[in-house]
Amino acid sequence: MTLKERVTVTTAAVAVLAVATLYALARFSGSSRIHNHCQVLQRSGWWVDNTSLVWQPQGCTQRQYTYDDVVRCMKSPRSNSVGQYALFIGDSTVRNKFFAWARLVDADIDGDAKVHSDITVRWPGEAGIAAQFVWDPYLTGEVTQQVLRGAYNETLEQPRLVLLGAGAWHLRYANESGGIVGWRRTMDGVVQRLAESRRTGATPIADHVYISPVVPVVVDKLTPERRATLDPAAITWMNAYMQAAELPVFSSWTDMARARPLETADGLHYSAGLERAAVNVLLNRVCNRDTIDPHPPMRTTCCFEYPAPGSFVRWYAVATLSALALLVTSARWTSVACIVPSAATLRQLLVFGSILLIMFVCDRTPLFEKLHKHFVAWVFTAMLALATVGGAATWSADKTEAFLGRAQTDEWKGWMQIVILAYHAMNASGVSGIYNPVRVLVAMYLFMTGYGHCCFFYAKRDYGLRRLTAVLLRTNVLAVALAYVMGTSYMDYYFAPLSSAWVLIVWATMRVAPAANYTHMAWAKLAASAVVMCLVNGLHLWPFALLDRLGVVWSAREWEFRFGTDIYIVYVGMAVALARLQYGSQLLVHPRWPQIVRWSVPASILGLVLYFYFELTRASKFEYNKWHPYVSPLPVLCFVVLRNANGYLRSHSSAMFRAAGLISLELFIAQFHLFLAADTKAILVLVDSRLWFVNFGVIAFVFVGLCQALGSASATITVWLMAKVSVDAPVADIPMSELPVAADRPRALDRLASDPPLLARMARLPIFDSLPLRWAIGLTALVLLNNYYD
Repeated sequence: MTLKERVTVTTAAVAVLAVATLYALARFSGSSRIHNHCQVLQRSGWWVDNTSLVWQPQGCTQRQYTYDDVVRCMKSPRSNSVGQYALFIGDSTVRNKFFAWARLVDADIDGDAKVHSDITVRWPGEAGIAAQFVWDPYLTGEVTQQVLRGAYNETLEQPRLVLLGAGAWHLRYANESGGIVGWRRTMDGVVQRLAESRRTGATPIADHVYISPVVPVVVDKLTPERRATLDPAAITWMNAYMQAAELPVFSSWTDMARARPLETADGLHYSAGLERAAVNVLLNRVCNRDTIDPHPPMRTTCCFEYPAPGSFVRWYAVATLSALALLVTSARWTSVACIVPSAATLRQLLVFGSILLIMFVCDRTPLFEKLHKHFVAWVFTAMLALATVGGAATWSADKTEAFLGRAQTDEWKGWMQIVILAYHAMNASGVSGIYNPVRVLVAMYLFMTGYGHCCFFYAKRDYGLRRLTAVLLRTNVLAVALAYVMGTSYMDYYFAPLSSAWVLIVWATMRVAPAANYTHMAWAKLAASAVVMCLVNGLHLWPFALLDRLGVVWSAREWEFRFGTDIYIVYVGMAVALARLQYGSQLLVHPRWPQIVRWSVPASILGLVLYFYFELTRASKFEYNKWHPYVSPLPVLCFVVLRNANGYLRSHSSAMFRAAGLISLELFIAQFHLFLAADTKAILVLVDSRLWFVNFGVIAFVFVGLCQALGSASATITVWLMAKVSVDAPVADIPMSELPVAADRPRALDRLASDPPLLARMARLPIFDSLPLRWAIGLTALVLLNNYYD
């Protein structure tokens, strides 16, 4: 085998991932404030684009705080403070941040009502203080000194949070304040007081004490009086001095202001939107411990302590290592081949287990950074354009010319999955004009489910449990394993349960009165099946109550939405399959068939135009969802007609899209924790969080390579689980004669092979070939895992 043959996409992806892991380990810190991104949250970040006010802390994702979050934070039983309020002390720049905080409590508060005075905001309907501002631009007032000494009393309760800030007035009124010298003296006093408050036995100032930086100014917008005194160089020096003194300064606020000069009208005070973003950073630093649910999905990773791996993950890691141990010693296990998989199967089990553990490390530990997803139209368009160019460049002839042939459907699955990956990566779900067509892509998948399985059952007449079980295993093995390893719900990977349900429905529809499938009664069966499923979904007849009793908690509402949104398209696929199989030969010789074919192309183009006009004119995606079950068959059928319009199109396809289609199931499911993070709510970072495009390219390459390995491993595991064990032969995917056996094997092992142990003989009993028994054992094991392992 040549070097080129050995270096596959998967091996190259593993090598890249290994380098990225070493890079992440080199940067990783054992300090929780560092690896949990509390420190970096205060110090750095950037705006995600040049227009919006969406702040991205370096390497972590924020929570967008609401009134309920603030209440839960300030009134947390974990607090060591007496008071349940935030105290802001300083000048007008600190006052602006107070108002940004206060608007979370009282949205109607007037930010211009009081100037150069103290302000108090109370909890709605309560007497308790929610936030208080003390006007003290020099930080020398009586209240400020009382707070710094921790000398609280009945009139001044200990706050949960203290934010101090000064500097602009020291520069503006240097004769009165002493200028920079006076400011430095004040800040040195703050440093001393903070150090004293941390001593054993001292009264803490508050649970959290932070310093606001001196706000950068936009010189061109300052008044002449301010321009003469507010020197940008002096402001830079003051902020650097505070950092050197190791004061808890929110330096990221400086970056916010510098990058948004248009957000200030007077050159000193910034917009309410920018101050809201700044206070949200402060809230993430102060409150995440009390407001973030430690269970998946971990959508907020700034100032967040990932929980330790649960017992199932630890046992899963042990099982994966056991597969490695068995692989190393596989030649010694020939006598119990029905229990121990072959070397080839063990390799695939090891690959499968290792990749899932990689996903766990990527998405359930702080080793790799995460970023917010943000929609940028030109980036999304560029992704699709690049994919289109790649697909066109690999356009090639197929072996056969067929209507919806295997190559064509693989290509179809491939380009759809690429669009869905770009859609999720760019957070395009908020754009109705993109969300609606992507809903159609899901309908296209289900159309192929109905079409393909109907064709199989019609042609093969194989309604046995073995083939059905194999399909369901192949569809679900990754989703089920991830649900337990990642601590998520099986329903989160919604395509697997959705596809499985429809496979069962198509099977049941074709299985009942199978002789009718070849008569006109087949159409009545389709109609009856559709009516039954509409009633089941519409009348909430799914067995979720029974599942709840078994400890399996799935969202009935989410399932009914997913199922109901595409409830008709599978039957459309089955109808197309029956029409082709029952009437295809007759249609081809019909005298009007050439005319139908000729007019079908412009009619399909018109149908797509009408569909896009319809979906773009809906008020929102929620309104569109109500229409989707009824309108989605139109674009799906139009695409089918256009894609099969002539022999050339039917006999050619894109190799790149076909390759993606072969692993489309793995691409869809694995994206939750490998291509993306936080169960698709964030971007995974393997390189550097500031190098967005480089990171995206690296993670995409690693993702595709590992999905190829997952696809192969899932297929092998399915074959292994379906294999018979009652025969006196190995159940693996290679003959025993091909397994490596040591030439000097001890005779004791030969005797062991001729007289297998009791466990091996029991496993070969014919009863273990029973698929119903295997189903019962498997489902029971899953329910037990669901109830007894965290």
